[in-house]
This record gives sequence, C-alpha cells and structure tokens, in this order.
Amino acid sequence: MLKTLFVCDDSTGANASAILLNKLKLKTLSAINQCDLPDYSGYDSLAVSTDSRAVEASVAKERVLEVLKQFKNEEIVVLNKRVDSTLRGNLGAELNAFKEVFPNRKIAIVPSFPKSGRICKNGQVYVNGVSLEKTDVAKDPKMPIDTSDAYTLFKKQFEGTLFNIYKDAYIDKSFLVGKIVEAYKKYDGIIFDAETNEDIALISRALVSIGCDVITVDPGVFTFYYTKEKIKTGVSEEKFLYLVGSVTDTTFNQLKYVRGKNTIKVISLNPLDLLDEKNVDNISKDVLNKIVISTHNHIAISTFDIDKRVVLNLFEIAKDKKIEVDDVSKIINLSLAKIARYVLENYKIKGIFSSGGDTTLSFLLDNDAKGIELIDEVMPLCVYGKVVEGNFAGLPIITKGGMIGNEDAYLLISEYFEGEM
Repeated sequence: MLKTLFVCDDSTGANASAILLNKLKLKTLSAINQCDLPDYSGYDSLAVSTDSRAVEASVAKERVLEVLKQFKNEEIVVLNKRVDSTLRGNLGAELNAFKEVFPNRKIAIVPSFPKSGRICKNGQVYVNGVSLEKTDVAKDPKMPIDTSDAYTLFKKQFEGTLFNIYKDAYIDKSFLVGKIVEAYKKYDGIIFDAETNEDIALISRALVSIGCDVITVDPGVFTFYYTKEKIKTGVSEEKFLYLVGSVTDTTFNQLKYVRGKNTIKVISLNPLDLLDEKNVDNISKDVLNKIVISTHNHIAISTFDIDKRVVLNLFEIAKDKKIEVDDVSKIINLSLAKIARYVLENYKIKGIFSSGGDTTLSFLLDNDAKGIELIDEVMPLCVYGKVVEGNFAGLPIITKGGMIGNEDAYLLISEYFEGEM
C-alpha cells in the first residue's frame, strides 16, 4: 500500500518533494509519464509528473484526473497535490480534479518552503523577503504572476471554497485545532500561514489530531511533516533539547529572534536559583513538565530571561559565597547539565544543542562522556557530531560558541536537526 502519492505538474518538482521522504526511510519512486506508470509495488511513495504547469487549465485537470482515477480505490495514507514554490501553474484547475475524485477529503494548503526562502505571512507569499509579484517569477513569459495573495492565485480556477488561517492562531495546538475544525465546517480548504518548519510541523500535528483525511497542497515540506505525523505508530513525541548557558548579546539576540519565529520554545531559568544545588531537583521536574506539555519539538533551556534580561555580577556573588569568580559560572553550568541529564533520562530526546564552551564541557563531564565524534559543520564554528561514551553515547549533538552566528543561527540549527533526523 502506498503511504504517499504526489501528483506534480513537472518532473523536477516531483523529485524535489519526493526526496524529502527518504528522511522517513520511505522508498520512493518518481514517474515521468502519467499515462505509463512503472511498477510501484515495491515502493512506499510514488511521485507522478503530469507535465501540466504551462498547458490549458482544462488539459491540466484531465491529466490529473487520469492519475487520480487509477488510485481512487486504493487506501493511500497521504494524498498530495504538489505545487510550484512560486505558485505558478494551474493551481485551482488541478485541485478541482482532486475534489472530483476525492470529494470527502478536505484541502490543506501550505504554500511555504522556509529553507528555500519561501514563506506565507498574512496570506501573502514572499521569496527571500520579497513579495511574490515583485520577483523574477512575475515576469515568467508563460505564466506571469501579478499578486502575492495565495487565496487569489488558487481561487482563479478553483471551484470550491477557501479560508485563510493566519499565524496568530498558532498559540498552541489545541487553539489551532479549534480554528481548523470550525473552518472545515464551512469551507473546502484552508490556506495556512507558515514562516518556519516549526509552523509547518504544528499545522501537521493539528491536522492529524482531528482525524480528518486531507489533500496536502504545497511544494513539499508540509507533505513531509504531515506524512511523518500520519505514519507514526505508538512512538512517544520526540524532541530536541537546547542548553543555553552563554549570556552574550549575540546569544540573547539569537534566542529572541527564534522565539519570535515560533520555532523554539524557550524555558527561562533564574541563574541565582541554579547556584543552590538543593533547587536542582525541583527545577528539573518543572522543566520536564513544560517540555512534555509543549507543542514545540525544539525546546531551549536558558540561564537568562529574554523578557527580563539581568546580567549577574559574578564578582559580587563570588565574594558573598567565598568562592572564585570562575566557580560561579561553573556551578550554574553544572546545574544546567544536571537538569539536562534528568530530562534525557525521562523523555525521548532526539538530539541536543549546547551554546557556550563551559556549558558543553559541563554536560559532557557530568555524563561521563569522553568526547564528541565530529561529523559535519552546521555553519562556520558550529559543528554536529555524536557523544562518545558515557551515559548518552551516540546522542546527536550540535555545539557552538555563544558569540558565533547571525541572529538566525538557532533557526538554521533547528532545520539542520530536522534534516538529519
């Protein structure tokens, strides 16, 4: 049985979307002719190109119908209408074909590919920060674009009803679920905002939780996350943990930026509380509880508050406690390491990130690790590897200094984690 069927208006788009499922260990086949499909019996996913982007709308619909009718009676887990990342082509006409063959499925449109600079904000599509109609795609000789509004582009040909859900609905999964359920009572499809992969993951989790089969419409990333959610069987939620012990301006700005993008949930700790070992157990339990109930897959534990930033006077603290100045930061980082160990022992963490040399060293030493097997460079002076020996041998880990990277560094790290896992 096919887990995912992609119907694409060109072969390169088919390849670009289908290859993403390799990360899910799905065997995928890309077919170049909808009239002569190869034997796909040994594959988990099939991507079919209809070569219909620049043809007349009626022809595009017929080609898509030709594909879909072959699968009408098959129990496909995820059904996708792959669209161009700049929304060229017969968007609505091809959706009409899907609605005709699968009338009981709702439509979910996520016209975003964040890693390639394609996002949807307030219903408008941007390419690397530029409105769609102001990019080179607007001058395409075959299919010029004169608007950035996703709703307008799909409704030019689509005969059904559509509704926009904007990012202000992404407060948490339950709130988003409520918005989706209400929208699907009145409309055939929803166009979702998405600026980050975490937005897309949240949309996917919300859609799967309502138990409604949908037709995914996107350039590929949404279908990847939606498929990932649909095929999970009895596996507990797995998340990525970020240890942020660095207090530099760079780190502060990076965390503030990524929180604003809704990519990472930031749990702020009071560093003064971390100086007393007696507090660590209770703090660890509180942190774990917040991780369990969070809708985010990426969780950062920070030793400073983004909203109420306070820089400690280490000299005063050292004097008061009659210890060396360097020992103050070591105690804080050791407490952070113990909290991380508690979380790792009680929750499924797929990978860990550590900011700051002292933070990284404390985590490794506290868990009897001997080092890190270096595998790749995420960005200059930021590396990916796996923990060598100790309590969490083999655990994927990314490390960087507190002053390394631009403001989007954590966004890049989260996307790297998702790509590797």
